[in-house]
Amino acid sequence: MTYIDEQLFQFKKRIEDSIISGGMQGKESMIRSSALINLIHDAVKKSFIEAGVNPLNIFPHLGDTKPELKMAGFLKQKDQDICIVPSNIQKISTSINWGPLAFENKIDEYGFEFTTNTLVINVRSQMSSLAKNSDTLFERTFAEAQNLHMRYPNIVLGEVYLIPVHEYDDELVKRNIVGFKKKQTNIEKYISFFNSINNRNIGDENYAYERCALLIVDFNQPQPYLFKNSTELKQAGFISKNFDIEYANLNFQTFVSDILEIYSCRYNFNNIC
Repeated sequence: MTYIDEQLFQFKKRIEDSIISGGMQGKESMIRSSALINLIHDAVKKSFIEAGVNPLNIFPHLGDTKPELKMAGFLKQKDQDICIVPSNIQKISTSINWGPLAFENKIDEYGFEFTTNTLVINVRSQMSSLAKNSDTLFERTFAEAQNLHMRYPNIVLGEVYLIPVHEYDDELVKRNIVGFKKKQTNIEKYISFFNSINNRNIGDENYAYERCALLIVDFNQPQPYLFKNSTELKQAGFISKNFDIEYANLNFQTFVSDILEIYSCRYNFNNIC
């Protein structure tokens, strides 16, 4: 069993234990606590370490939730989920004199060169109301990349997003019962969106990412299954036979190797190993 499989097992166990013990309130409290998404954070960090990245260059470190680094983009400063920082480039504290932040007397403690050489990964999940919240998700995902790429056009950004193929059934959850809705998530919509902002090259739209990973997971089995490619999704009936976008380009299994290759084409890989 791979580390991501172990983390997904714990993800399922924690959310289902919270349902059994606390019903809807237990489930919502568990999701709000960030305990679930931190499992995915650590799966991402572990994958980078296994690929040769120095654990000390990853912030927060594996197993930790702090400190997150607050990067100064064009519109705002924001704590980033995972940053892999360069060890051979000095931080240079800089007064922010660009964009709307220029009038707020704020300081960028890292400076342009250090920040643009940092590999930044956002990690999110959506476990309920996927159809209702998809537009908001898409807008926020656009905005995060836009904010950083407008200031650092060559920075390497990654997005990791987890969705279930079936949501937990809230009517059952209210009765402390674990079960899943019969209606499946619109997987094709999510693949189409993330594919449209994937594999950004220098000069491409600022709202895109150098590499996106869409984790499509079937939690309705003892060991949650993380899909790898379109063939598996078609065989399971989750996307149509004639859907022509290859999900393998968004999978988690090659996310780290792909984004490190992109980083190595722009910067010195020895910066982070």
